[in-house]
Amino acid sequence: MKIIPGGVTAPIGFKANGLYCGIKKSKKKDLALIFSERMCDAVGVFTTNKVQASCVVINKEHLRDGRAQAIIANSGNANCMTGESGFDNSRSMISLTAKLLRIHSKDVLVGSTGVIGKPLPIKKILDAVPELVKGLDRDGSELAASAILTTDRAAKQMAVEFPIGKRRVRIGAIAKGAGMIHPQMALNPPKHATMLCYVTTDAVISHGALRDSLDRAVQKTFNMITIDGDMSTNDMVIVLANGTAQNEKIVEKTEEAREFGRALETIFLNIAKAMIRDAEGATKFVEVNVRKAQSREDARLVAKAIASSNLVKCALFGSDPNWGRIAAAVGYSGAHVDPWKIQIYLGKELVLKNGGRVKKKTVLLNRVFAQKNIKIAVDLGLGKYSATAWTCDFSTSYVRINSAYRT
Repeated sequence: MKIIPGGVTAPIGFKANGLYCGIKKSKKKDLALIFSERMCDAVGVFTTNKVQASCVVINKEHLRDGRAQAIIANSGNANCMTGESGFDNSRSMISLTAKLLRIHSKDVLVGSTGVIGKPLPIKKILDAVPELVKGLDRDGSELAASAILTTDRAAKQMAVEFPIGKRRVRIGAIAKGAGMIHPQMALNPPKHATMLCYVTTDAVISHGALRDSLDRAVQKTFNMITIDGDMSTNDMVIVLANGTAQNEKIVEKTEEAREFGRALETIFLNIAKAMIRDAEGATKFVEVNVRKAQSREDARLVAKAIASSNLVKCALFGSDPNWGRIAAAVGYSGAHVDPWKIQIYLGKELVLKNGGRVKKKTVLLNRVFAQKNIKIAVDLGLGKYSATAWTCDFSTSYVRINSAYRT
């Protein structure tokens, strides 16, 4: 597997574009389009928030047949909790895009991100769609990646290439996310800042293999990051597979399916980490490793509880190695734990063992939490399962950004 340039337009047969249509006061790009020259097998995972934007509801409907050919997305406005007009506006975006691309409306998906509860300036969007379609290009991934950003400081895109049999297959992605990040996405129906991630591949792959690969990759990556503990109403990851690589079809539970899944997970993990590094107001990147849990779910619960703890995140910002807050998060995580078996490490420094603290020089622990990249490890001593979560600190800049997000 090798990393290649091109984002969502690296796979054969995909074009993209992004432009400014008038939503953002900053006049930065705010409307994106991804298009496949061929019909695609398509799957998506979506927020499990019970309050869902119109784009989430509509995309679930459109993906029932497992097919799609285009994605149009705006930034600067979430088009959520805007009543029936919000649904009408999403459908208007879809309808005009489909008409100009000469495809069926049900084969167009839609995304929105930004402020909740504010009416979408649909006329500005519709006026810009003809130019958006006209400008579709094989090198348009970066334009599209820039057009889906909100408080992000940098665009996020990646592509990889790897062999499947005698053919080379490519996967590309663009994404956004810097705040309101605590994804808990699931397939529909579920198997167990919004962040948006749009993925393209030229692989020939069965629908079942595509669904399984997406689900597993999301569970290990996007669903294991948190910036502020707030789950968005608009989270989604969508994958379009157009089959132009002409490889032998990838089917479930084969080595080829596992190779495809590893490639997808590599992309998602890189993008997920980029989201944490780009988090609103963040000054530190934090990795939380949990091992020897009784079950995989327990490992994930503990890792996510620590990563989500406001008190832990404040301690990280203040470079205060207050491991008691970590122990408390382990205890309320909902996982099976034995406080006498828990071991906690700050960096390489063991600080908790046998139900009590391990004496350490304060300067050593202060040095760990003063770093920009911090590792926290918890050994539960109960089993063989592990999990990793990624997070950041809570800074005064985060509070400033989110105290005036609408204004």
